[in-house]
Amino acid sequence: MGIKNEIPETTFLRFFYPLIPVPLNPDTCPYPPPLSCPLSPLQRINTIKIHTLLEKLTIPLFLIALFFILTTFLAYLTQSGEWQRVFGINLHRVLELADLREENTLATWFSSILFLFTGLAFFLLGWSSSSTFSISRLTRFIFQLTTIGAIFLSADEVGSLHETAGKSFKRFVDTFWMTAPADEKGFFWIVLFAPFLLAGLIAAGYFLYKIIVNMPINHQWQRQSAYIALIAAFICLPGVFVFELFEWHFDNLHQNIAILTCWEETFELLGMYSLFLCTTLIARRYQL
Repeated sequence: MGIKNEIPETTFLRFFYPLIPVPLNPDTCPYPPPLSCPLSPLQRINTIKIHTLLEKLTIPLFLIALFFILTTFLAYLTQSGEWQRVFGINLHRVLELADLREENTLATWFSSILFLFTGLAFFLLGWSSSSTFSISRLTRFIFQLTTIGAIFLSADEVGSLHETAGKSFKRFVDTFWMTAPADEKGFFWIVLFAPFLLAGLIAAGYFLYKIIVNMPINHQWQRQSAYIALIAAFICLPGVFVFELFEWHFDNLHQNIAILTCWEETFELLGMYSLFLCTTLIARRYQL
């Protein structure tokens, strides 16, 4: 009789068992798929835990984030005519493909992926469980809402949903408030969404802090790293709204200070990465 190779419930495709391929020798194994033996190479890949996958992505995502932040500032610096061409190549047009300020670029696509991975990390905290990870229903519910919010923000990165909603909300406000602040670029989304986003950040951050504080002291470096990442997220993410408000103010004064957008995108990317890193460290510690 063969050896029974059970796939743990917390593995990567726990909800997709019917899609796992049959083993290499199904005729000689007495167990039905997916509890068959031996596992095929694809089955071994499918049994990778989500937190392990996210952990392996932490350094590559950080390096790619730094690359797109650099290209965004370079795109700003090469806007002037004398810097646009290098060896006959329009450097600015090339950098626009990796500019976080532009729509439908490689940079915004990466930003959307980072938001999605952050939602996946919160998915582990909101839905997964282990023998050492016990949280209240309220905490779990907050993490589940944060997962949905991160996925929505991921879609917003490539769809510019908040600017569209801001312009629609501005037209609605104009019918009741004749002296509403001028807005031609959709900055009114701050009034509409910022309170909910900040409240969600504070709630998620509070419960993340409680989990970090209760981490065992024998994993002190993980607790300190998660705590530092959470602090970085709380510094950077609210800063996004601050830079947006400054942009709105100077836009009303007909002053285009483009570097503010560079800093806004930088704070957004670093803040979301910090939140991703914090949740991934927690998931790793509790083997979710």
